[in-house]
Amino acid sequence: MFKTILLRTIMMGGIDGIITIFNIISGIEGSKLNYKYIFILGIATLLADAISMGTGEYVSVKAEKKYKNLSNTVNPIKNGIIMFISFVIFGTIPLCIYFIALKINTKNKYINTYISVLITLFILGTIKSNYTKETWYISGGYNMLYGGIASMLAFNVSRFISSFV
Repeated sequence: MFKTILLRTIMMGGIDGIITIFNIISGIEGSKLNYKYIFILGIATLLADAISMGTGEYVSVKAEKKYKNLSNTVNPIKNGIIMFISFVIFGTIPLCIYFIALKINTKNKYINTYISVLITLFILGTIKSNYTKETWYISGGYNMLYGGIASMLAFNVSRFISSFV
């Protein structure tokens, strides 16, 4: 039970960190705002959402522990901290990749970051498959698919809205 909760916490924090921060990048790129906003909003969102996710994990694990009368092996504080760390570590990946791509080639920075994010989501899914006994490429593919769809939606919605503003 304890390993299951930690796996869920790491996966949720990691996937949400990657997708949330890349959606910020996608929205700003789609609306053709200055790339400096990516850094400002990316860092602000990274920290605010990591705190929110960590707190949410703490509260939900504490409630689940009381509801299910779980043993003391489940620690809400530890889960909250793991959620926070997972969100920050994985959420930092798209920001770092974007700014590395910006330094290397400003023309393709978004596409390069998008591809790197998809690869990161795929890898995270394959790691998950080691614990869930899913087929590695299916697990990785699902992560990649819904992360890719969410990001393209953010990009296209911001592009559409910015055309009217």
